[in-house]
Amino acid sequence: MNTKSKKIRRIPIMLGLLMMLAVVLASCVNVDNIEEIIDQSLDALENESVIVEESKEEISTPDGYTEAPVVKSVVNITPDTIAVAGTCEEGAVISIKGAVEDVSTTAIGNYFIIEAQLPYQNNLLEITATVEGKEESLANSFVASYNATADTRLDGNSVSIGVGSRLYFDKMVEDSSGKNLYTESELNSILDYVNNTVNDYYMNRAGAHDAELIFMLVPNVTTIYPEVYPEGVVEPTNTTLYDQILKTLNKTRATVVDMREIYMNLRDDATVNETYGGLYRVTDSSLTDYGAYLAYNELMNVVAKRFPDAAPRALEEFEWKTVSTVGGNLPFYRELDNTVVSEDIVISVPKFSLALGTDGNGTTSLKSLRKYNDMVNGDYSYFTDTDNTDGKNGIAERWLIDTKRSEELDLPNALIIRDYASLSFTDILAERFEKCLVSKNGELGINLSLSGQYAAEGKTAVDYIIVIVSEENLENAFTSAFAN
Repeated sequence: MNTKSKKIRRIPIMLGLLMMLAVVLASCVNVDNIEEIIDQSLDALENESVIVEESKEEISTPDGYTEAPVVKSVVNITPDTIAVAGTCEEGAVISIKGAVEDVSTTAIGNYFIIEAQLPYQNNLLEITATVEGKEESLANSFVASYNATADTRLDGNSVSIGVGSRLYFDKMVEDSSGKNLYTESELNSILDYVNNTVNDYYMNRAGAHDAELIFMLVPNVTTIYPEVYPEGVVEPTNTTLYDQILKTLNKTRATVVDMREIYMNLRDDATVNETYGGLYRVTDSSLTDYGAYLAYNELMNVVAKRFPDAAPRALEEFEWKTVSTVGGNLPFYRELDNTVVSEDIVISVPKFSLALGTDGNGTTSLKSLRKYNDMVNGDYSYFTDTDNTDGKNGIAERWLIDTKRSEELDLPNALIIRDYASLSFTDILAERFEKCLVSKNGELGINLSLSGQYAAEGKTAVDYIIVIVSEENLENAFTSAFAN
């Protein structure tokens, strides 16, 4: 590097140092920390190993070295713990130095998310990257500060950083550790509630016509891939809420579709992971379209026992294509820059028409449903609210589909009660019914009075009541059992 280039680099570094010093003095930090920060910065000037953001574009990566990572987003998880997200060379191992302990993680594609604990109120940290076959990158630097107001979210959507730049909801730790368990008395209340619901639905509502209550249980991503958790986070347990609910439901006359065993058997399947992108999204807590197809397939195979025309569409009736997406609910709730976190997902595009049903009188056709936020700009997060400006309902809203195909096919009527686990396949699921009332996402109570309102002509109740519930929502699915 020539002398002129060195001077150009030193100007922004010195300016950054002066600005940092002003911030430190303003925050009344221990003077020992000021000296340490200054020493670190002067060492950077001497050794030219720190590349501040203002000058990084002026410096090319030396031959044989990994590209330096770029910090894009820093947020406080707790007052003295930070989450750092940024971009890097594909698959790099990212390391941070200067924290309470040196930490490292593996990037996902070209982005990384890493957690570090701050030793002081204001901290100058170094971050590097290494890929196999290359030298460790030059160090980049960034400032992170103590934030006394940072705290865990109170809405139940707190997100933590896992292994390999993965994220997970904190509640999943409680589910995996068996911290949320029902007592035997509470389980008996759930047993009585389901049996009473079944008896009322089967005997009093449906009467002479067959009816079936189906519970589909969808496990958390961390149940299928516990390696997402950092070591020591999950406490060993003999049972979980999922185990308790599954055992209790199997004692009732309701039909149970357990996706946990199915997903566990496929989690390491090469075709599933390489061709279809696995079972769960990485940046979002939802199923992939293939994981969703498996759930849809299991559910409709149960329905097809009585209604063969409602058999699930074959895998070949969908076009499977890979698209790039940004965002997702996990980085959103972790308050990281959604544009940094991205992934390639495999989506299913039906080769058959979803333009079914009629508009008006409370009926919504499938063609007026909007599933994704913004496919043009690569945001495949789910569009969850109704937007009157485009006249389309969000996939998470309550809606009724009336397909008007009774003259062609013998299809059932149903009430579908669901949570977030269903959003990736609600549209193709509804297409398999003649008439279908779909509940708003998260409204998991069973309203038997609706079973007659949406029954087929000549019947006194719908043919099926289907409850689709994810593991993280099991506590919310049976609140009616404790209403009295």
